[in-house]
Amino acid sequence: MMKPFSLQTVLNHRKRLEDIAQHRYLEAKKTLSIIETKLDDASHALTLFIAESAQLQQEGIGITELIRHEERIAAQRQNIQAIKKNLAEKKQLVEKEQQNLLLRSKEHQILERLKETQNKAWHAYLNKQEAAMLDEIATTRHEPDLF
Repeated sequence: MMKPFSLQTVLNHRKRLEDIAQHRYLEAKKTLSIIETKLDDASHALTLFIAESAQLQQEGIGITELIRHEERIAAQRQNIQAIKKNLAEKKQLVEKEQQNLLLRSKEHQILERLKETQNKAWHAYLNKQEAAMLDEIATTRHEPDLF
């Protein structure tokens, strides 16, 4: 029996794929965190714009100034919507990368177990061969010479 195919090369490749998947997952999470911060900042800015506009209206500002504030508020709301859309896309990306990482991790673990099983079977085969050789040596030594 020949020694079975060594899985170490495959395991090394799978480990690299797992490391790449982990890196991509962490990058996606980092990007998601940055976008969440941008959304919080934009929401806070919108609140400030609205409060400022309300205060200026109470103080009595000109119509052109009021229109400018309303346009700024509308632009900020559009910005928030764009950030929310981007955030939803990044959440999907994080989920996809997480699933990819889980898959790569499971594949690596399965191959690791397969390697262990293969090695145990190979060592059992070698032990059996060694025992057979020792038995043959023992019987050859104890046989009386027929000559």
